[in-house]
Amino acid sequence: MDQTQREFLADVEDLVEQIFADLDELRATKSEGPARRELVDRVFRHVHSVKGSAASSGLEVVSHIAHEFENLLAEIRAGRVLVDDEVLDTCESAVEALSESVTLAASGIVAPSHRALFDRLQAAAVQIAPARDAADSDAILKNIPFEIWESLSESEKNKLVSIVAEGSPLFVVGTSFDIENFDAEFFRLREKLAGFGEVISTSPAVDAERPDKINFRILYALNSDLQKLQTAVGDFAQVVFKEIGSTDIDPAGSEEILSASRALSSPKLSNFVRTDLDRLDRLISSTHALLRATSTTLALAMSQLPVQNEELHKMNKHIRSSFIGLEDELINLRLVSLGPTLQRAARAGRTAARSDPKEINFEITGAEIRLDRLLIEAISDPLIHLVRNAVDHGIESVDERTQAGKPPRGTVRIEVVSEGSQSRLRVVDDGRGVDPHCITEAARRLGLFKSDAQLDMEQSLRLIFRPGFTTLAVASDISGRGVGLDVVETAVEQVGGELRVSSKPGQGTTFEIRLPVTFGLVAANVIVSAGKHYCIPASQTLGIDAIDIIDGASGANRIPQVSMRDLLGQPEAPDDSTSRLQLITCQFTDERAGLDSQKSRSVGVVVDEVEAPQEVLVRNLGRHAGRWYGIAGATELRDGTVALVLDLPRLLSAALC
Repeated sequence: MDQTQREFLADVEDLVEQIFADLDELRATKSEGPARRELVDRVFRHVHSVKGSAASSGLEVVSHIAHEFENLLAEIRAGRVLVDDEVLDTCESAVEALSESVTLAASGIVAPSHRALFDRLQAAAVQIAPARDAADSDAILKNIPFEIWESLSESEKNKLVSIVAEGSPLFVVGTSFDIENFDAEFFRLREKLAGFGEVISTSPAVDAERPDKINFRILYALNSDLQKLQTAVGDFAQVVFKEIGSTDIDPAGSEEILSASRALSSPKLSNFVRTDLDRLDRLISSTHALLRATSTTLALAMSQLPVQNEELHKMNKHIRSSFIGLEDELINLRLVSLGPTLQRAARAGRTAARSDPKEINFEITGAEIRLDRLLIEAISDPLIHLVRNAVDHGIESVDERTQAGKPPRGTVRIEVVSEGSQSRLRVVDDGRGVDPHCITEAARRLGLFKSDAQLDMEQSLRLIFRPGFTTLAVASDISGRGVGLDVVETAVEQVGGELRVSSKPGQGTTFEIRLPVTFGLVAANVIVSAGKHYCIPASQTLGIDAIDIIDGASGANRIPQVSMRDLLGQPEAPDDSTSRLQLITCQFTDERAGLDSQKSRSVGVVVDEVEAPQEVLVRNLGRHAGRWYGIAGATELRDGTVALVLDLPRLLSAALC
């Protein structure tokens, strides 16, 4: 696949995500009037762009799906199809088919024909909305004065077609103002009209017989009572309302208006430039290398001066600040919002709930957090599986929840939080939780556990990740084949992350994906332990103090202390009663206590030496990084030395708890 094709597929993927987001908003708000029209119009434009792009690139299946989808949206815009849950489900199925076909095309695979989907789209498109008969809407459009229709922009025509389909009364408002103050008076009238309806367009004209006057014809949709509106504009000298009805049709230009109203679209504009991530990574690395070289050169220059040069010191500070800002901007180019991925997971959950069927509310928090694109792509499928797992295994049926004294509707919450060098993504449900008794029975049925004893919660939580394990005797459309959580865990670990779970029987379950940093610019304290250099993010330290060693122990005993050498498994320091070490104070969370019972502790870490702080570029250590507790990544120091970046709170939690 060449670069042009990759860029095309990336553009289509972006459009598909925008369509998904608009449909989610349409479903969530159940909006009417201008808000609904804007969303439907936006979806229509995106689908139209997908159809044109796919047709020009030879993707016939994608183009065919988009064409049928566009037909349904055209009927919605014309008011002949109501936007209800069933229609929105059909729309989501169409977008999912578009997404699947684009993914297959990127892999060089021809997508299936989606015959069943086409039938659903065509069936939905023939519904007739009760708001206004289609023939009545067409008649009103035909009766719009042709010169007014021709003066409308494309967006104004789209708005007009939708307004007529909704059944709002349509008027031509005529008025006249003195030319000396027409702008102020017209603005005042427009504000009055906007309070009772929508101004679609305005057409000014000068009367040849009255050159001191300027006339206006306003195409206007009324959303309120006409008498109240006429009272509100009563202080204007002359305002005339003429309703456009479905009778007394003016034949001049009526067919042109009607045919144009059935095929309105607008081009997509974009100011995005795409680039390959490998090239971006090389640019980030080159920028950081240039920062180190420049900093070293300036430091050397200042060290050679007989006295301190204030100007050179300011220049050094300014150059470093500029480089760090540039590097931070480049790193941010790798980051994308988690919002679309979280929404995709929620959509998968709603689809699973409809097929079960179960009543479930899906909540999303932290959608604004941005992560590395590669990480998001890697966790997308595992996240969807966790949400579907919560629907199928976690949330009970309405009858079960009612009998247990719970609200009939269950809740699945997808939340993201950013903590230090890690991001944590959780799927939380208020369902039945993991029942050790149920897990024990399933393990015996599968021949995995032959003892008469009962598994405890910790053993049960470990067992659900075993390949082939399932609590279902018969596989469903969603799960039951025993190829779930182990695949999720493997996928998370391949990007250096970690999957954790906690559960309370009868109350619910929490799955947490912990993700490492892939690229990050961090202010760090450089420490020395057993002759090795390490970096600790400055945000993880509460303070750094010098301490004296007296008879092998420090003189400070305010908080518990531990040696960095012990934490890292290094040999003890040689006995030296004159040693002066450094004490780093850190607050960490006891993660071994479980997700629901974590406590904060403070501890002092004794290190051999603390050097000057540096801005370091942290890199991920790959698929095994999640197994190395307390190691956030690696970096290259100013002198070219490679140093591990420690996640001190996690290192302490792994070693002391």
